[in-house]
Amino acid sequence: MVEVFGGISLREIQDSAREQSFPDNAGASPEARFLSNVSALITLRQEQGEHGGIVVFLKSDTLKTDAIKCGGTEFPLLATGNDNICNNVWLSNPVLGTAYSVDIDLSDLPNLFTRINELGLGALPALIVDWRATTPIGRFYSNGCADPEAVQAVQLTYAAITKEEIKACLDHAHSTSLVTPALTRHGHSEAIWNEPAKGWPAHRPEERIQGKIIQHLRSRFTKHKVRAEQFNDDGFSDLLVYARRTDASGGLVVVNEWLLELKALTDRTETGNRIADTANRTRVQDGLCQAIAYRNQENARNSALCCFDMREKDEGDTACFQHIQMQAHKEKVELWRWFLFRSTKAARNASNNASNSSAPL
Repeated sequence: MVEVFGGISLREIQDSAREQSFPDNAGASPEARFLSNVSALITLRQEQGEHGGIVVFLKSDTLKTDAIKCGGTEFPLLATGNDNICNNVWLSNPVLGTAYSVDIDLSDLPNLFTRINELGLGALPALIVDWRATTPIGRFYSNGCADPEAVQAVQLTYAAITKEEIKACLDHAHSTSLVTPALTRHGHSEAIWNEPAKGWPAHRPEERIQGKIIQHLRSRFTKHKVRAEQFNDDGFSDLLVYARRTDASGGLVVVNEWLLELKALTDRTETGNRIADTANRTRVQDGLCQAIAYRNQENARNSALCCFDMREKDEGDTACFQHIQMQAHKEKVELWRWFLFRSTKAARNASNNASNSSAPL
């Protein structure tokens, strides 16, 4: 029976949705929007020849209150790119609707974090840009300058994403957003576990993992776009990382750089039914086939099969990929796997055991 909604069939709705071009930043987190907008501003200033200093951007969700607290001077049109930005600490919201210049002496770099903390701004997410050379280099402190350990690199100018760079981004996503159930529930994001102690995943765990991965990719690679569930002749590719560039003649071209196929490996269903090991082996094999097919369909430069292992025992990369290793090598598909623990205690014990086994006798 064909379902019809207001005279339009479900098939027509599906076909129309596939044909529509969704905004590149649809579903982006406030942090990802903030970094993207700052990156665009830096590009504007770079085109006007600015460089040669340090610049700090602090993201505030209570902008007026924070501005009063630190005595900032308002620059309502900073986002237009007509004001110099170097050698300033800027306080703004995610959309850069307006900004405030904070009176902090950036020539005293050793005390930069201390001064930001003293003004009560240490908990605000901070992007610090070292622009003393021609190319700006970004470092994003997601928990603010009060927590300098929570930091990741941010690409502020275009460069093709290397294997090492995208793997580092995925590693960071795993360690900060996925490795334990507590981290997957951080903020308002959806948890990927239903009953972690029992090993029961949430409904469609791959889609939930995908959402977290997208935010990390967008935050790190600000000159690239990330599209999920891209429709092609072979189905839907999980994640496509691409960039809009110009060719030698000045024409616009789209460069598809990375095709990421995601697989969640579980030994239980969301209701607790057991899943056989052979089923997971098949999922890994299917994932490789999809990574190859979708890469070819999208004409992507690189592809990777990314497995997120939610099973009780960590069998290791070799055992997980042994049956597809030769084919993956032949087809030049990267094979990456991350293990997701069922409790913080289990993750801590595994880390301690790894440290003890690697310690010199």
